Amino acid sequence: MKTVRYIWATAGCVLTTLWLAGCGGNGTATGSLSGPNNPNNSPFPSTNRNRLYQHGDEFIYTVTGVAQYRGQRWEVSGTVTNRFTSVGAGVLRLHQVSQLTLRRGSDTLTHNFQRVFYISQDRQSREVTLIGYADDENAPLINCNLPYKVVIPGILNENSNFSFSTMFEDGTACTETWQIGTIESVETYAGKYYSYRMRVESQWDEPVPFADTICAGTGWFSPQLGCWTRIEILESTWRESDPIEYRLTYILNRTNVSLQPPNL
Repeated sequence: MKTVRYIWATAGCVLTTLWLAGCGGNGTATGSLSGPNNPNNSPFPSTNRNRLYQHGDEFIYTVTGVAQYRGQRWEVSGTVTNRFTSVGAGVLRLHQVSQLTLRRGSDTLTHNFQRVFYISQDRQSREVTLIGYADDENAPLINCNLPYKVVIPGILNENSNFSFSTMFEDGTACTETWQIGTIESVETYAGKYYSYRMRVESQWDEPVPFADTICAGTGWFSPQLGCWTRIEILESTWRESDPIEYRLTYILNRTNVSLQPPNL
């Protein structure tokens, strides 16, 4: 079974601060971006241009939700920490550490893991692409094939769509569609932020049960912070040899990034 890695900005498999940056084996990707239907209908002041990520940026999320595991329902809580470090030549490394606890009565399970993603951001367009990944900070870099997969478009427009398809070496393909909605005011533990609401869905051309992938989710992204302020997601994965399905909510808890003025 193939394994597809995603950023959460998101968290777990997603969310990626940066979310849904998929890279699997020797896959290649193509994509398209449609223009806005009504780009100026929001009453909220905000920029639609993604900020430039910096060495030392940190985003920490509080995670809550439920999991179905071994035929039982478990309560889930935990944290996800995303840290950016510069590795030179315009490349940033995103180190993501997830610490989840599953509880059912007196039973407790822990599910801790980390992932490392290497990204590049065009300084003019602000578009972010995934160029490689690794299992941890000390593991060798696995390069993604050209064209590199778009993680976050540089400009976000209300009521527009963004999609890309990835073809894997075994001939199967996965298509992801982003539906970018309007700007909403989102309450987080770190404060209130104007964020673009996005719906993201993944569709395989053949069933991939309990792959390390995201099926569907809704996230709120703040270009002024350069991160997701809230994510609600369905995630299927494995714990040892058993399938496990999460329905989780990620809320920004704190960040060291100062909120930039609108329309930078």
